[in-house]
Amino acid sequence: MNALRESVIRHPRRRRRPVWAILLMVSLGTVALFGLGYAFSVVLRGQGIPVAKETEAATISAAPLPCSTTMVTPAEVLPRTSRVTINVFNATKRQGLASNTADALGARGFEVKEVGNDPEGQKVVGVAEIRYGPKGAEGAKLLGFYLPGAEMLPDDRSKKAVDIVLGREFTEIVGEAQVAASLASPSPSTSGPGCATAVLVAPVESPGTEESGAPNPSLTPSASTSAAES
Repeated sequence: MNALRESVIRHPRRRRRPVWAILLMVSLGTVALFGLGYAFSVVLRGQGIPVAKETEAATISAAPLPCSTTMVTPAEVLPRTSRVTINVFNATKRQGLASNTADALGARGFEVKEVGNDPEGQKVVGVAEIRYGPKGAEGAKLLGFYLPGAEMLPDDRSKKAVDIVLGREFTEIVGEAQVAASLASPSPSTSGPGCATAVLVAPVESPGTEESGAPNPSLTPSASTSAAES
């Protein structure tokens, strides 16, 4: 009787979960956690990079570009007169103005190529116009010491020759001693990416300037003319 009662009262056994199911759940949980962590890091990284780039760009743009100023003697950096080719043109009604001036500049060592009336037919009311291209910029600077008050007019010519167009107020080129003294006088010169673009300005003759009698070492006569002045 007792054996029968014991057999009736027995409870059924619980089923254990298979090992593979447990491993699967653990693996899925690990993958899920890894995915959430990676997504979170990407979001943070995506928010941080633009800010860093903007900050860096602002820092670079705020930094001033360098520009240095030094004292330079024109005679040390400008070419010798014998290395400057010029064309002398007359923009006035005075006969022989271009040829006489060409002779004077030729005696100072400039290489004279053409002499005549202004081919552009412009009316120059000032002292003169000095027209030059990129290759003749240094020669134009030098000519400015011989023609104080002349207007510098850059153009896109490919040749190195510089045009001198004499105007109504022109009288004569500056004396040899005065030019030499001006070329020996130091002047400030700027260089560097932060400097403003330099503009050529011809020297203005001082009415009280006296000639010092100093010789110009670059004066070697050499001149040839073509095209007659009418």
